[in-house]
Amino acid sequence: MANFGWLVFLLGSLQGSIAAPTSDAKATAAKPKPHILFLLADDLGWANIGFHRTSATTEDEKQGQLEVQTPTINQLVSEGVVLDRHYSYRICGPARSALLSGRLAPHVLVKNVAVTASNPEDPVSGFAGIPRNMTGMGAKVRAGGYKTHYTGKWDAGMATPQHTPYGRGFDSSFIYYQHANDYWNKKTGIQATGEITTCLNAFYDLMIENHTYRGPYKGAALTDACKDSTEPTPYCYEEKMFEEHSLQIINNHNTSDVEHPLFLFHAFHLLHTPLQVPKYYYEQIEKDVIQRGGKAFDSQNRRMLMAMTKYMDDTIKNLTAAFKAKGMWNNTLVVFTTDNGGPIYEPGSANNYPLRGGKYSDFEGGVRTTTFISGGYIPEARRGHVHNGIVSVADWYTIFSELAGVDPRDTQAEEANKWLKEQGLSLLAPVDGKAGQLDATLGGTAGPRDSEPLFLSGSALLEYPYKLVTGKQPYMVHTGPLYPNCSTIGSMQKGNGPDFIDFSVLEEKIDLGDSHYWRGDCEAGCLFNVEEDPSESIDLSHDPAQKDRLTRMISTLADFNKTLFVPERGETHVQACYSAMLNGGGHFGPFVDIAGYYSDPPRVIEDLSSKEKTQMAVMGALTFDSVKKVVQKYAPKILLGQLEKSCDKCCEDGSCDGQTQNLPDDLALVENITMHHPAMHHQAMHQEPEVATV
Repeated sequence: MANFGWLVFLLGSLQGSIAAPTSDAKATAAKPKPHILFLLADDLGWANIGFHRTSATTEDEKQGQLEVQTPTINQLVSEGVVLDRHYSYRICGPARSALLSGRLAPHVLVKNVAVTASNPEDPVSGFAGIPRNMTGMGAKVRAGGYKTHYTGKWDAGMATPQHTPYGRGFDSSFIYYQHANDYWNKKTGIQATGEITTCLNAFYDLMIENHTYRGPYKGAALTDACKDSTEPTPYCYEEKMFEEHSLQIINNHNTSDVEHPLFLFHAFHLLHTPLQVPKYYYEQIEKDVIQRGGKAFDSQNRRMLMAMTKYMDDTIKNLTAAFKAKGMWNNTLVVFTTDNGGPIYEPGSANNYPLRGGKYSDFEGGVRTTTFISGGYIPEARRGHVHNGIVSVADWYTIFSELAGVDPRDTQAEEANKWLKEQGLSLLAPVDGKAGQLDATLGGTAGPRDSEPLFLSGSALLEYPYKLVTGKQPYMVHTGPLYPNCSTIGSMQKGNGPDFIDFSVLEEKIDLGDSHYWRGDCEAGCLFNVEEDPSESIDLSHDPAQKDRLTRMISTLADFNKTLFVPERGETHVQACYSAMLNGGGHFGPFVDIAGYYSDPPRVIEDLSSKEKTQMAVMGALTFDSVKKVVQKYAPKILLGQLEKSCDKCCEDGSCDGQTQNLPDDLALVENITMHHPAMHHQAMHQEPEVATV
């Protein structure tokens, strides 16, 4: 009877599996999977995009409308659906880790961690970015038949081959790993990253991965030789290089192979610091504004950022045109979003008007992100509409899994948890992405997150339309329609901020005080109705009618905080810097368990120049507490004044030429400090580098 029962069960299962499909199932089966073009902007401000500037009554609003030139994006919006309540995380590394892993940021990464950090005691989560055993978005869609490619900024981990785009399921990638690099020379100077690292920002950060080659980019464009060119798109501008790479992927895609559609993830460096753009765009943006009846820019950085925005818009125009030229557009889904809100500190220079705050804060300006979908895949009946359902950056993992026809569940992470539990290490969270988000967006129905709380961060919770923000928050201000401006620059010059809050020296944060970061305190909780009060101007926490709601939301946030994922990530080991020095001509890349990963063998000490050997010696010396403490003491005093002077210029006198003051490289700065302490200089120059992988 037991065998018979098993047979009945099996036959019933088979019968169900071969039953005649319904008409809906037939339609679904007949419709090919769409090509997907995912466009991820970096540090885009709410007001730095054209379709958020459709109404203007004051002179400043009209001027701002003229300055923001995004015609391609505006057209895509008119042909698509705006996701008006799309929420991300307040900074880039956690936001990108959430996007690519399908977890809410508090369940995958809560703060930016140096890509060179490692903790040998935890081989799964003891690194920056997404833990090793979490399945990546690329792997999910590739399992569903997609050809997967990644271009641009990564910022989701680097330590091992499993942390890279290739290790996360992308067939090919052309990327840089960190928060930023220089658009021209491709190195990670302080104006790009805002920090002095143990590796002294000495290396290139530009990598290629595919089935035939994995290693540093070695082409002719690894230079800043074209930065003074007057060509619209000089060959060595990094965004030009990324665009050419993505265009090549589109043009080479085999459109006759309908079983393997294209998934192209194009992650812009734009609009992240350092603010750099070809001269042509910098000059043209002001000419266009004046020609259309506006005034000249009064802030060099605002002009620079608007020129960079126009460059991004033109890149999107070229990428979408390539899909159309290949005959792919009618079955293409375009997704556009940004990792976090715009940075309103100098030199970030974004603007989130009329939203409050910016990057690094939990206010709407930091976490509510400009997002829309477009392309021929969008039903005609939904084009030009706005979807008001709550969507999280973590939902795209599940959305794309559904489109690819695969289960979003992460069985790899579940298997890893068995071992992690035995070792007493932090367990990996399950996928947080919600099913049905795309159906709700395309169908114009309520979303699956609309009736439940959204865990934004350890200090913020959304129970739409109410939002709780707790603790000290930087950039707790409202900016105007034209920001930054001469008033902002004057504030910086007087030492009143807004300074960059994440400035660090050798992984030690430098805190200048609340006034420098325009920091306020919500203490136990500020409460806002973000539907009626999207600018978060009216704090309801003292309203007796909201007492029960406030108490409940504080309790809910406390419960969520019990689920925070905070493994010990470790710190930078100097061997990671040595590994980068020996990688090609000095390139960042994986440094743990790398046997067989790189196509070219690493260099040896004898291959290095005298300058490179000196750099390695100084890096080694920084492992000594006596040297490290001196650098941490004196470097901020030297650099902060220089940074404030180089941040922005007031252009009222017409003196803004677009040239940013270059700061000395980190090696020169550290050498200068140690030279004034002979014993430490001797220690630095005679430290024998111990070259080994971690």
